[in-house]
Amino acid sequence: MENKRAGVISIFTSMMVWFCLSAIISEANGQELTGTRVDTLSLQVESEGYVLDGLVLRCPELIGPRPALIYLVGSGEGSTMKSNSSLVRYFLEESFLSEGYVLVYFDKRGLGDSEGLWYNASFEDRALDAANVAAAVKDMSFVDKDNIFLIGHSQGGWIVQVALSMYPELFRAGVSMAGPTFGVRKQLINDYWSGYKCRGLDDDHALRKATKRVNRELFLISILGLRGNLKQLRIIRNFESSPYLESIEKPLLLMFAENDPLVSSEWCIDELHRIFPEGVPRYIEYYTAEGAEHFFKIAPKCFDGSLRDVPFSESSRKKIFQWIQSYSSGL
Repeated sequence: MENKRAGVISIFTSMMVWFCLSAIISEANGQELTGTRVDTLSLQVESEGYVLDGLVLRCPELIGPRPALIYLVGSGEGSTMKSNSSLVRYFLEESFLSEGYVLVYFDKRGLGDSEGLWYNASFEDRALDAANVAAAVKDMSFVDKDNIFLIGHSQGGWIVQVALSMYPELFRAGVSMAGPTFGVRKQLINDYWSGYKCRGLDDDHALRKATKRVNRELFLISILGLRGNLKQLRIIRNFESSPYLESIEKPLLLMFAENDPLVSSEWCIDELHRIFPEGVPRYIEYYTAEGAEHFFKIAPKCFDGSLRDVPFSESSRKKIFQWIQSYSSGL
């Protein structure tokens, strides 16, 4: 592993100083911090020959090494730092910056200003990229190297599971938001099953129809998947979560959403108990966000409108904040 980590190419001095919302509310104690200054640093990290582009956010007034959160985006060409900005602002920036946490974002290979091709990367490749970013973050003087957390959404949640399993020495704990506990094939079935259910099919009929469709599509992708989403699916189609979940020994929070059409909370919890028939390990906790959809916004099942003005789940934000604080030492 060590020879794969090239570390930081460059961390520039502050490229911009900005102010958070005119008031940031601390979830921990309700204290209002007005005009909290935040430095945004440019981050470039080499991973397997590709330079990954990212950002580091911190409040410079707080002295001493601080815990860091590394965020991992989801699947596809559309999952970038920019497209995830509202989600990370709500769940991370508004809660953690004023409490002294360092936030780290980076774009996947080939997206934004990162080098490479995202669709050629396996989940293990993405986990290695996260590990290389973590190794670089550890060298920052203002980061507590023993308190580096991973948090990822959707496919990024899968990557949290893989990275905690493969690189436990780098991470204190991890949060998987809507990351399935089962494999890619079953997740595709889950997606189609939800759609058929919303069209009025019963559970069994929807499952049979979804399974048949996925089997056909994966067969064609194995032959024709040459670029983009099809190439990515060809690479990851046989991925299963269970080997990684079984080997994790770091604290892990698995967050599911009650009305998620892509990742069924019931399927995930059932799979978790299948993986651990004698009981889920004490260091793995799971939580279901009541009334929330895939992006942890409050919306009913089969919702097909715009999510733009739909509120995020406040209870989920509190859960993330309280859980990470419970594993953060030295604050």
